Amino acid sequence: MYLETRVVAVEALRAFMERLLMAVGCDAGTAATLAQVHLEADLRGVGVQGLNHLISSHLPDFRSGKIDPAGKPEVVREGDAYALIEGNSCSGPIAAIPAAELAAAKAQKAGCATVGVRNSHDLFIAGYYAELMAREGAIGFVFSDDVVPVVHPLGGTEPIIGSNPMAIAVPCEGEPFVLDFAPCATLPTYVRYAKRYGKSLPEGVVHDAEGQPITDPSQVSDGAGHQAHLGAIAPSGNKGYGLLLAIDFLSGALMGCAMGTDHATIPGAHKGHCLMAIDPAMFGGADAFRHAVSARLSQVKGSKAAPGQAEIRTPGERSFATRERSLAEGRVTVDRLCWEDALETATELGVDAPA
Repeated sequence: MYLETRVVAVEALRAFMERLLMAVGCDAGTAATLAQVHLEADLRGVGVQGLNHLISSHLPDFRSGKIDPAGKPEVVREGDAYALIEGNSCSGPIAAIPAAELAAAKAQKAGCATVGVRNSHDLFIAGYYAELMAREGAIGFVFSDDVVPVVHPLGGTEPIIGSNPMAIAVPCEGEPFVLDFAPCATLPTYVRYAKRYGKSLPEGVVHDAEGQPITDPSQVSDGAGHQAHLGAIAPSGNKGYGLLLAIDFLSGALMGCAMGTDHATIPGAHKGHCLMAIDPAMFGGADAFRHAVSARLSQVKGSKAAPGQAEIRTPGERSFATRERSLAEGRVTVDRLCWEDALETATELGVDAPA
């Protein structure tokens, strides 16, 4: 979607994001953690969750008081194979990181564990937390109920469901297998940027308020509150529609949190996350499992490629390769308009921008 770009040094971008976060009230440790999460997205070429989301939603939510920069998560209920974390209106990653670590640790003892988070906010790159669990040897699952109702139900027209991201990470002998996606046809970030660039959206991903297919992004909800009078993003078919609702139930209802339009219409509505971990050591054995996963991925990659395809890739492979290249080169690519927004925000907050 990014049509014009800027190249920024990795460490300069990290320091810039930390300064912006401290300017809205985060302490140095919180700022460093949040900057790392957004930087990981940019390093992997997933720019919509990187500087883009820091500027378009994360910092505005701090500035408006929606997120408490001093909020700290705490475990309020737990057993051998479960825990519930109260986020105290903290930023999503500040709750999701310890939730992932706790789920993996409990799974090592109980075999499987589920950790819920309530009263938190957007965790952004869902695969990051699933990967944390995989690097501890567990199969990690992450489900997050999005606070922004932008997706219409199958057969409907109104934006009443969030984009609801999910991720699964599986340990293997190399980098983990990481599947990270939202079960909808496009993301609100792409709708927003299509509007700003004056471009059309691909056919088949959005509908107007009457349910008719369109490509004009100005007629589609991009998540700026509950915009029932506008069109909506389509779910990814009937399977995506079912997943969107299942994620509502797992991360919203199960955690005692709001779902869909309730986030926009009920004051103080809470956002929930659900993280699950399975320890392969409790079943067929950790080493045997990693070997079997790696062998299966090699088998898939070694199968016959379609005409015009140089290779067969598996989920997570491209992002890890992009991350390695970004770190080797010491730079990342960001969208031009996003960078201009970041400079404007820096001026407003009195923060020095990179040269």
